[in-house]
Amino acid sequence: QSWDAALAKTAKAWAKKCKFKHNIYLKVKGKVHPTFTPLGENIWTGTATIFSVDTALSGWFNEVSSYSFSTNRCSGMCGHYTQVVWAESYKVGCAVHFCNTVENFPGLFRAAHFVCNYGPAGNYPRKPYKAGEPCSGC
Repeated sequence: QSWDAALAKTAKAWAKKCKFKHNIYLKVKGKVHPTFTPLGENIWTGTATIFSVDTALSGWFNEVSSYSFSTNRCSGMCGHYTQVVWAESYKVGCAVHFCNTVENFPGLFRAAHFVCNYGPAGNYPRKPYKAGEPCSGC
């Protein structure tokens, strides 16, 4: 994946709303990105003092333990993981905003609200990548 400034701008605009829910415009053509519709999105929200990009990405990636490649099923939450590794999502843009409170996240104060958008979106009803040697299909 490579960085996309327009995806980062969309991520920042949504993160600034301080809402623990997905951007309602991800599927609206031309609303969130000039090229990609829909966009994929991952959100990490937690205490600002523990936030780092590595913490957020590791949390999403560690959902691999709930994902079975052979059956393409999850035993728990794994949609963040599958979006991160989705082979056809080749652009990413992320942003963090620090919020005093976050809507739909009661009891959390002084939060880091981190959003990543992906283009094109992943998480369609098929496997996120083909099995094989790393980067053999790149």
